[in-house]
Amino acid sequence: MRSCGVALAAIVLLAAGNAYAQQQNEETAPKKEESFEAELCKDKDAGEWFRLVTGEGDNCRDVIQCTSSGLQAIRCPAGLYFDIEKQTCDWKDSVKNCKLKNKERKVKPMLFTDKPVCSEGELACGDTQCIERGLFCNGEKDCADGSDETTCDIDSDPNSAPPCDPAVCVLPDCFCSEDGTQVPGDLPPKEVPQMITITFDDAINNNNIGLYKEIFNGKRKNPNGCDIKATYFVSHKYTNYSAVQEMHRKGHEIAVHSISHNDDENFWSNASVNDWVKEMGGMRIITEKYANITDNSVVGVRAPYLRVGGNNQFTMMEEEAFLYDSTITAPLNNPPLWPYTMYFRMPHRCHGNLQKCPTRSHAVWEMVLNELDRREDPNSDEYLPGCAMVDSCSNILTGDQFYNFLNHNFDRHYEENRAPLGE
Repeated sequence: MRSCGVALAAIVLLAAGNAYAQQQNEETAPKKEESFEAELCKDKDAGEWFRLVTGEGDNCRDVIQCTSSGLQAIRCPAGLYFDIEKQTCDWKDSVKNCKLKNKERKVKPMLFTDKPVCSEGELACGDTQCIERGLFCNGEKDCADGSDETTCDIDSDPNSAPPCDPAVCVLPDCFCSEDGTQVPGDLPPKEVPQMITITFDDAINNNNIGLYKEIFNGKRKNPNGCDIKATYFVSHKYTNYSAVQEMHRKGHEIAVHSISHNDDENFWSNASVNDWVKEMGGMRIITEKYANITDNSVVGVRAPYLRVGGNNQFTMMEEEAFLYDSTITAPLNNPPLWPYTMYFRMPHRCHGNLQKCPTRSHAVWEMVLNELDRREDPNSDEYLPGCAMVDSCSNILTGDQFYNFLNHNFDRHYEENRAPLGE
């Protein structure tokens, strides 16, 4: 009888031990998960997507993100890979970083410290090395850790352009306003004519010259009786320079859009000053020679894909004596923005993913692209993001839609501050 009691006690003890172990495992499992998640997320930025496993195929489609409610996973649709640097799904052939788990970690400089680290006129790199203030955000890595080029947006560049000063910035050589919406000369909007700019990008050749002749047929006039004109931002590939010469002869403006029209959008964001000189300065030389333009009228620039080249692009424009750029896009805004000079800080945020807007002072005008409101009926349609150019307003499918779209955007400019309407 005693042996049975001992056996029963052993069973009870074993069961209690198993229950205790199970309880411990249940309590430990969440802790392990929390520890794993904390380890994954400790050095990640808010909203940053990253991979758990690298490689081609499905591994390059799968990414996760740290959120307040835990890890969130997504998989790119078939035919697409996730671009770690761009932080978006893209065509397989365009993604070259399937072997990267996360974005490159960038060391930040020590711009603001409780006690001075460097001598006057110098700033500290991330490793406390001191270099001249002017070397920060100049496009070249002067710090050993490269931190002088990692924090260079308009709010962080220690050499950024100052805010608008209307007392110093005076027409006709300079114009700025605090938010970009002020009418030049403080004129009442009702006394300002509504200007409309018509622009075309890329090659001029037999595929489109007929359309241009149909649009500019001499029957469409400005209020002063003169024929309407356009600006052509011309790229070299496929261009017929006799057609360019003809458009210039008829009074249209010719501007440059690059030689190569490089398909890699990042090229334009990261191009050196010399790259920009070759592309835009070189395109002007080619255009003037082969289209026989001898009046020094090629003074405008627009970058391919509207990818702004930061300070390098605008430094090139100053050195090559280009007068204006028409690449920067302003987000949809009422009232819209007037053109401004780059002597002072841009009056709007740098709009668009991965854009690199200029931060320093440049002697260049910006014919800013005001986004167009793509809604047919702004009083009843839900909000939609704007589009910088007409051909990117993909929801406009019919002639009637296009007519309503143009009328609405004309009224939006005309009834507000009459900033130039165009794309």
